[in-house]
Amino acid sequence: MFSKISLDQWQAFVSTVECGGFQQAGEHMFKSQSAISHSVNRMEALLGQELFLIEGRKAVLTPLGQALLPQAKHLLGSAQKLERLANQYQPGLFTEHALAVDMLFPADLLEQALFRFSSVLQGHRIRLYETALSGARELLEDGKVELGIASSLPAGYMQEFLLNVSLLCVVASDHSLAHFNGELSLTDMKDYRQIVIRDSGMRTSQNSGWLGTSQRWTVSNLSTALTFVERGLGFAWLPEHMVSEKLASGQLRTVPLCHQREREVPMYMGFPEEYKLNPEVRLMTDIIRELCQGIKSDKSEALALAL
Repeated sequence: MFSKISLDQWQAFVSTVECGGFQQAGEHMFKSQSAISHSVNRMEALLGQELFLIEGRKAVLTPLGQALLPQAKHLLGSAQKLERLANQYQPGLFTEHALAVDMLFPADLLEQALFRFSSVLQGHRIRLYETALSGARELLEDGKVELGIASSLPAGYMQEFLLNVSLLCVVASDHSLAHFNGELSLTDMKDYRQIVIRDSGMRTSQNSGWLGTSQRWTVSNLSTALTFVERGLGFAWLPEHMVSEKLASGQLRTVPLCHQREREVPMYMGFPEEYKLNPEVRLMTDIIRELCQGIKSDKSEALALAL
């Protein structure tokens, strides 16, 4: 009986649970709502029992569905690991490398890494996902990328620390916060508009940093956040490497906070253990590691000179 249920049907079942419904699962799997519903209905027919009960507009797991969910996730994870294990012994078969990189990671480092990688493996395609918060973690868990760079990666994956990204609380030079006399507390900030980045993950909604203001605008990428800040529409914590030139020119100013004027976000690089012998993954990780070590060495030298 169970052998008649395909991996695609198990994926439809798990996605329906994790995404909160058939329509959301369809969007996640790039299928129609009816296709997901049909897959789940087919499973229920084969099992002879219902997996979901419809309560209002929400699909709720039955006791059978609750019992099967952990094993279904394990089954899908095992299938992904099996494919990865097979792929690492066929390095010439695939000509595309997929990676998920948090938007906070320095763009110039990423550009150099991709260029070096392409210089060695000419003709090798690159599929880049620019993510925020839990986005990279989910793409790794779903097997859509071989490599991820973010502040939080899945447990059980090969991962290493790369560098810290400094976030500065900044506003436009003509914003009232830029000319505040004295230091501000976070409580003083609650009446001003904050620009924040939306979590690109689909299964969870993760927040990071202080979100104490009610006048919050949530955007999908850093460039939009920077544009809004430049136009005096609000304040935001943005990467130092992104705003340093605008701070030097006087276009932006740091908000004179007494706490959290600057905060550090660690960036980690990770991949499934099954890929540790894959030559493409090893090449990309070696390149990224070398570039990040160079950045850390440069900062250490600059600090020593300053002292």
